[in-house]
Amino acid sequence: MVPCPSVKTICVYLWLQEKVFMLRMTIEGVGVDHQRQTVVVLREWEGTRVLPIWIGPAEARAIQIELEGARPARPWPHDLLLGIIAAVRGRVTRVVINDLQDRTFYATIDVETPRGTRHIDSRPSDAIAVAVRAKCPVFVDGNVIDHLIDAEEIGAVPEAETTAETPENNGDEDEAARFRRLLGED
Repeated sequence: MVPCPSVKTICVYLWLQEKVFMLRMTIEGVGVDHQRQTVVVLREWEGTRVLPIWIGPAEARAIQIELEGARPARPWPHDLLLGIIAAVRGRVTRVVINDLQDRTFYATIDVETPRGTRHIDSRPSDAIAVAVRAKCPVFVDGNVIDHLIDAEEIGAVPEAETTAETPENNGDEDEAARFRRLLGED
């Protein structure tokens, strides 16, 4: 006779069935798209898919400064936040970009404190700026995983859609080429 599973066992099994595992990402770089909008590009830790997230120029600069290893004379807001977290005996352990609704990404900054882990709501741009300073991993989760793009598809335009190089579209072509270089494709 087969034992009947308990309600607790069934609930744990269903929870495991629905759990989506997070995907670790690296910060590929910061750049501008063909419309001169700033974008941070995340790449799968062990893969080829990328996630472009359009962000403000100030946040892009904050991320870029840290990626370059530059040290500003005075602390930036993200440095200040990390200082406050450290002063109250906390530590940023990871950043999770966990939702996409109406073309807006959502994220959390996970902070380990003496009272346990706290998940702080954040804009992805600020969370990434904190992550590069805290040298902690960045993950994507939830429906964000469904929006990763294969890096090989970026810049691939079907032949019927290509146009001759003219002064009007040459700037866009240059920007697209810069974006592909940002992704390491050129």
